[in-house]
Amino acid sequence: MKISRNRDRQIVLKQSKDIYNDLLLPLKERPRDNGKSVFFYRIIGFNNQTEFINQTTLLHERLSNLGSLYLYFIEDIPLPFNKNLTGGINNALAVLNDIQADALCDILARDNLFPTAAAEIKGPFKTVLAQYLKNEPSVNISMVKNFVSKLLLWLHEHIPQLYQTNSPWNPKILYYGDIKKHCVYYLILLSQIGCDVLYINPCSDSDYSKVDNSNRFSMLMEGSIKVKLDHPPVKAITKPTEPVNLDALDQVVPVTGHTAVVKLKSSSDIFRDLLLPLNKRSGYLGNPAPIIPVYFYRHIGINASIDSAVDEYYNTLYRLDKTLQNKPNGFIRLTDHVAMPGNQAIALYKSKLGQARTTLLHGSEKELLINKIINAGILPATASQPLQNTIKTAFKETIDLFDQTEAGSSLSKTENFALKLIGWINKYFAALYKSFDFQDSPKILYYGNIKCHEAYLLIYLSKIGCDVLYVNSDVQKDHVFKQIDPEQNHTKLIQHEHSAALEQFPQHERTVRKATVAYNAAREIEQVIYTGDVGLFKPWQFEHSLTKPVTLKTTYDELKILWREEAKIRPEFKVADNNVYVPNLFAKIRGTHKELPQYWHDYRELATAGNTYVITSVPFTKVSYSKRDLYASAFLFNSSGLIDREKLFQSEFYRFSYLKTALQEFIINKTDELIKADVFINSGNDKELRLKILMAVLTMDDRILRLIETFDFPAEVPKLIIYDGTKDIFSDEDAIIIAFLNLVGIDIAIFTPTNYNNLELKLKEELLDVHQLPAVQLDLPVPDFADLPAEENKLSAFLNNVSQKIRRKFH
Repeated sequence: MKISRNRDRQIVLKQSKDIYNDLLLPLKERPRDNGKSVFFYRIIGFNNQTEFINQTTLLHERLSNLGSLYLYFIEDIPLPFNKNLTGGINNALAVLNDIQADALCDILARDNLFPTAAAEIKGPFKTVLAQYLKNEPSVNISMVKNFVSKLLLWLHEHIPQLYQTNSPWNPKILYYGDIKKHCVYYLILLSQIGCDVLYINPCSDSDYSKVDNSNRFSMLMEGSIKVKLDHPPVKAITKPTEPVNLDALDQVVPVTGHTAVVKLKSSSDIFRDLLLPLNKRSGYLGNPAPIIPVYFYRHIGINASIDSAVDEYYNTLYRLDKTLQNKPNGFIRLTDHVAMPGNQAIALYKSKLGQARTTLLHGSEKELLINKIINAGILPATASQPLQNTIKTAFKETIDLFDQTEAGSSLSKTENFALKLIGWINKYFAALYKSFDFQDSPKILYYGNIKCHEAYLLIYLSKIGCDVLYVNSDVQKDHVFKQIDPEQNHTKLIQHEHSAALEQFPQHERTVRKATVAYNAAREIEQVIYTGDVGLFKPWQFEHSLTKPVTLKTTYDELKILWREEAKIRPEFKVADNNVYVPNLFAKIRGTHKELPQYWHDYRELATAGNTYVITSVPFTKVSYSKRDLYASAFLFNSSGLIDREKLFQSEFYRFSYLKTALQEFIINKTDELIKADVFINSGNDKELRLKILMAVLTMDDRILRLIETFDFPAEVPKLIIYDGTKDIFSDEDAIIIAFLNLVGIDIAIFTPTNYNNLELKLKEELLDVHQLPAVQLDLPVPDFADLPAEENKLSAFLNNVSQKIRRKFH
């Protein structure tokens, strides 16, 4: 395989006045080109957004017609897996002890690690490596090995494709969006080898310019407007596998005549707009080339947690369902799942597919499959030519989406999904398109939990002109669409703040209590006052929120000052994105003051603060579960290693069901957070630690649980004080409870007059402050403060007397 026609040529950058068109010129049509020049342009920002999107989209589509001569990347360059090559690189670089570009390239050439003859690529590789070493003066051998390995893995993946034919065009590379440092070097390397490269970023050039700040390797075209676009104009599309003529391509989907254009539309009131006929919607155009504005919304959660809001939520669904059932156009309601197509139907489709012929001259296996499905006649047939063509093109787009999301799927998996989708389409098409004339759109209401394949079905039905509404009151159950459609290219999302367990679809209207004018006025005033901007909060305003502890680093004196302050008064307190950032304290006080009365004064000041639980011996956690219980709890976790809420709620170990639902969710979320946190020393078996964390939280002491129950996040911070005056250390369960309470945001102080290690044997020291006092006291018990005089001026005398008694006792 040869890369260039002239092995000794030196690549030079070529200027362009119209890069969008010049990039497509064959080499022989480039003026004064002797085969040594390439285009490498950075297009940063734009002057006209519409023109920029149109130009970029058209260029991408035209370059795709070059087939294997064109590579494009969006936001990243995937790193391929090549076990043999990785092993060869590691062996070759194992003896590397000097970081010099010449020596390193000699090693790679000697071991035949370049994807083509060393003379073809060694020079460009050396140029890029030298630039890397210049930019990274403090680089070490490990970093260089990583960098070189990436470049070689990418080259072996891409060079065989780009240079498999003797073409009149240079290979083309397009990269869109933000870019990482190593990817910049790779683009430079491809340019030096002889590829035309275009880097497009509508927002910023900062990532590229860190590597090539003198514009040595590329030319810059900069617009006056720099902003990140919600929907990039470069999208994954199917490309021919071989270079073809730019003017004519085989069609994967054979269509003739007009095709309906389906446009996804936004709504400020989906329950109202869903009932609007097509011909009343803006952007609508009728036959012979229809434009169909459709709605596809995911309505997730509910707008309030009070009973009346829940009742109104279900009444809205009930009324919408009744209204849609009485409309003349097609309507189906799906609840919780879509029944699998019958085996006989699937067998029939499979048989017809096996007999079908493809009309493609070439293409990928997936393209051939789609073409055969279209030709097999197993998709619905209709007399409307625009609708018939839309049925075909929407099917291809849905299969493409499936392949993009299910990366690495085999052809048989794609075929099985396609046949299931066809079964569903044929089942519902007749009910939806009874007498469709592009005047009104069929409707689908899906209520409940949904699986991936069912989501693809809804997307397909939307693409052929149906309005779709997916409804789920549980905000955790939208994960399927977030995986399939994270950028909302195919659906729109209405996400409410509150979540509720899914109930049965309403069979009748509920009686709803209506708020008075005064009540509504009071709520409006609350919404203005209690926003957090002015530091005013109503009681339990954030009970449905999560805490984010901001553990403060303080001096010993600051610890005593802040200890009694409410969270909202402390530095770093804030509320953002439904999270309350709680500044909490986590400290260990080693030793004592030389004067014991002062030490006991400090201890008493902390221990007598409001909502404080004091522990005077360790270990303090009573393990109430057996070894059998511990291992039996393993089934309460999902495949990701986190808690399966549904299983937990039904488990015999779960004892928090009497708590407010919001508090139960809070405790489970914090337990998951602790499982994922890396805070334990010598954790050993991660799986067993996970079980211990769950069981320790589920069986925590009621007095500790009350600290969490009474925690109104912006107000008084609950506190845990532990006094450890002996050689005893904390148990694993003690450490788990302490780490859990710290994640909740609770204040924790550990007094250790002996100076002994205890908590630091279990938890990482960076989690807490350690305050060292000057003296050490061994076997020092906590005095009884019950007889403490009320007058503050008697305190020192009292503590001094206590100290003398203790000394006489132990000396």
